[in-house]
Amino acid sequence: MITKKEIEKPRSPRGLRKFVCCRKKKVKAITTERHAAIQRKGIYNVFIKEIVPLSVFALRAYSNTCRVEPKLGNQDYDAIVRDAHGDIIDYVELTFPGDWKAEAKDAKLIVSRGYGKYHGYSAGEDIERLGKFIQAVCLKKSKMDYSNRTLVIVIAFLTPSKQFRLLYSREIRQILTQVRSISFKAKRVFLLLVEQHKILKVYG
Repeated sequence: MITKKEIEKPRSPRGLRKFVCCRKKKVKAITTERHAAIQRKGIYNVFIKEIVPLSVFALRAYSNTCRVEPKLGNQDYDAIVRDAHGDIIDYVELTFPGDWKAEAKDAKLIVSRGYGKYHGYSAGEDIERLGKFIQAVCLKKSKMDYSNRTLVIVIAFLTPSKQFRLLYSREIRQILTQVRSISFKAKRVFLLLVEQHKILKVYG
């Protein structure tokens, strides 16, 4: 359904986003593929944690004349960005903080019985809890050298109802303040609110 060769094909930011949306739609229509994606099996782990957020970030950060080349593997970046002349203008490294052990357990329940564990969070509690994972990941990343790269910290939470948007906005501002207090060795650092398609500059 999704291959490494397909993912790594250079595309414009709009082209990359279109590719991601089309593949998500096709995967959703096939039960076995949908279940594999829910459980982040194989290439779906990279697709969901790196390629999906990259497609959102690229739309917000680069001109559509650029070409974005996702790179799968163990190199110290997740994508190369080239300008209209083919010259490299950026390397992108994405990191996606979260409680992935709990997510994996929940995914198994969703596949086996059709729904996951009920999480009775009060308004704002989910993003507050996520903030602890973000802080830990950022402190770890601050010890690494990303001086020629753009570091993107992916934050995923469901868009709150209208009555709680102000509360969530305050929580995000607090996280942004905390992350800005950390010294990174990076060309640029952003927070990416992936569900809301927003980027917040931390540094650079």
